[in-house]
Amino acid sequence: MKKSLSAWNKLIKPRVSILVLVTVLPGLYLGTDSGFDWKIFTISMIGTFLMSSASFMLNQYIERELDSKMERTKNRPLPQGDIKPLTALLTAMLFIIVSFYILYAFINLLTAAVTLSGLLFYIFIYTILLKPRTQYNIVIGGAAGSIGPLIGYAASSNSLPVPAWVLFAMIFFWTPPHFWALAIFLKEDYSAAHFPMKPIVSGIEKTTRSIFHYTIIYALFCIGFYFSDPKIGLVYLIPTIALSIWIIYLSINLKRQQSVPLAKKFFFISIVHLFVINILIVIDYSVV
Repeated sequence: MKKSLSAWNKLIKPRVSILVLVTVLPGLYLGTDSGFDWKIFTISMIGTFLMSSASFMLNQYIERELDSKMERTKNRPLPQGDIKPLTALLTAMLFIIVSFYILYAFINLLTAAVTLSGLLFYIFIYTILLKPRTQYNIVIGGAAGSIGPLIGYAASSNSLPVPAWVLFAMIFFWTPPHFWALAIFLKEDYSAAHFPMKPIVSGIEKTTRSIFHYTIIYALFCIGFYFSDPKIGLVYLIPTIALSIWIIYLSINLKRQQSVPLAKKFFFISIVHLFVINILIVIDYSVV
């Protein structure tokens, strides 16, 4: 029983989904003037979690043979035979159907459509089309992981206003440096599976330079969100400026030293950074 639960945990990757759910929160708070709606919040969280989990299951279903060649992924449940591929596929389909239905039936069609579009983009554009073929896979494919704010605003306002797209762009530019840092310290793994990740194709020096450039753009969007929504105040802006300077400094260090330990450090800190930025938006809205 314990082994089975562990296998499903690895398959649906709930810890990764938590960050996705956090990016939905700002839109749920800021997208409406009629007050926070717990029903919309609950359905949005459940629907997004199910769709996110389905995307991870489908990704692992498609890449199960490649996963067996990588040290980091060879112990996943499908390569290990802990879960049958057909079981994973059917469960993913069920999650997609339930997610789309509850988002459409209890919130609105826009929310359901946006959430589904994220999964379709992730699977067909990123996983199948881009990831095995180009070093720019994550640059384009990152759009799939950026839809959290769009889901939040769609759920609370049935629209996709400018602030939603600013947050979308913020996550879009966060994604490449985050995954390029991962690819630096897992370079041999990706090479074994023949994934053309940027550190493999362009080298560490060019990759760290790109991480620096994208981090600057990401930081500018973090700060720029303050100017996109009059509901946001200094409780968000002041710490965000400090956090933005910090992550730019880390990217400069990585560019200068080009070391695996710094790449690993940047990877994990970037997760914390994005998490805190989104929580700051909610805190700012709650106290103003």
